[in-house]
Amino acid sequence: MYQDEPIRVAYAFRDGAHSFRAADPRTGDVQVAHGLPEIAYEEVTRTLSERVAGRLGAYAQARPQLAFKEFWTWLQMNPIAAMPNTPCHVEFAWEVRP
Repeated sequence: MYQDEPIRVAYAFRDGAHSFRAADPRTGDVQVAHGLPEIAYEEVTRTLSERVAGRLGAYAQARPQLAFKEFWTWLQMNPIAAMPNTPCHVEFAWEVRP
């Protein structure tokens, strides 16, 4: 079941919350939202690790391809994300290693 390709995770800012969503056969549907972006980012990483480990029956670790600080900097430099009250939807990847 393990595949060596990243899990695609979508980000959006909705209703005052930083929202992450992934739909992958290795994880099922994962949705995480929190008012603080760092907490949401950590939570999606932990949830992906737990889901993959549960499905594999062995330890697995999900790691974002960008550290939170790099992701946040990139997001702030995105002209659409910088506009107040404008939803932004981007996709990026998490790597999973068993």
